[in-house]
Amino acid sequence: MLDGSMMRTIFMAMLLLSCTATNAYATMFELEVVPISKINGDPTAYDSTMAYRKISVIGNLSELGKQSATLNDGFDSLKIDIRKTELFEGFNVNDQAIITGEFIYEPIAQSTLVPTYVLHYPTEDMGHVNISSIVNNVSALNGRYMTVTGNLSSLEMNMGRYTATVVDGENNALKVYYYGSTDLRTGDGVKIFGLFNGRVLHSESIGLNKSPLSISTLVPGFSSMMGAFALLSLALLLKSKQRYD
Repeated sequence: MLDGSMMRTIFMAMLLLSCTATNAYATMFELEVVPISKINGDPTAYDSTMAYRKISVIGNLSELGKQSATLNDGFDSLKIDIRKTELFEGFNVNDQAIITGEFIYEPIAQSTLVPTYVLHYPTEDMGHVNISSIVNNVSALNGRYMTVTGNLSSLEMNMGRYTATVVDGENNALKVYYYGSTDLRTGDGVKIFGLFNGRVLHSESIGLNKSPLSISTLVPGFSSMMGAFALLSLALLLKSKQRYD
């Protein structure tokens, strides 16, 4: 039977494993997913003009006009406001998308979802992407998650949101939005994870770009799970050694 000390060792290794695991995407951009059929069946329940809220809907773009689009989910459809055309760059008819925004119920006219974020669906993490690649491939990367590194050339706080500019060594620039607090300053090298949409990287996390040596650095392909297992094995070995010393 495992004693209390051994149980604590195993618990710490499990905690390490949970901390080293990474999410595939940032859920702040994907809120409560509501089927279009449910919105059409009870539109007042989701009307953001009565009680402010944002929801997400999933469907296929069946048409893209100058001011509105139609999102279909089977036999159900929903009108989407696309006047912020930059949110839809790279999206085409028949593309599947998940759209987060405010539903505006119109009892007489056609109700509309006003988008805040538009993502390709299923969502995908592109991993590390160079700023130059983003600048030169806006349409291809729009609506996808990614990690970006660079230097802060500007950082301003306004209405509870930071607006930053991140540049690479060739002076390619990317606008970044971040909600939260930060001690970063202009000139800092940063690493940012977020959603690139509407020519802006909407950041889920931002911090100093540190590259400490790790097991994965020393041994390519060494995953965080393997690292936790190795540390657990080391802890058990040391525990066993102490017992026999």
